[in-house]
Amino acid sequence: MKIQMEIKKAIYSKYQASTLWTVDKVPLYLDHVPASTSFPFIVVHPISSNNTMAMPSPIVSNTTGWDYVDGIWQFAIHSNDRQHQDLEDIVDKLEDLYHRQTLPTANNVTHIATISVDQKTTFWDALLKIWSIYMSFRILAGR
Repeated sequence: MKIQMEIKKAIYSKYQASTLWTVDKVPLYLDHVPASTSFPFIVVHPISSNNTMAMPSPIVSNTTGWDYVDGIWQFAIHSNDRQHQDLEDIVDKLEDLYHRQTLPTANNVTHIATISVDQKTTFWDALLKIWSIYMSFRILAGR
């Protein structure tokens, strides 16, 4: 199982246990959003080039090293023109949920760190009347 897929599943699993999903009912999509989706919603996908590396451990001898992924994941939050304050609240909750927090990985994948690296870049589409904020998280995991 690829480490990237385990990260994706962990992001989604953690989100489903959050108040954004259980109370606020804000949908989160991985990669693709259905055409008839109502605002606000979140879409998540990796934007880095699946950076992988083998890192030898100084404690345990492993001649091939260990598999690690160090990637950037983008969370794009979209809302209509009447939901800008809701959008800001969603961004704050996402940062609380993922920044410097653990991810519930499986299949022998260990989450190392999730760090917010860029957020609150606001985009306004005047024609469509849509607000968007893009957040990026650096996520490291390995096995």
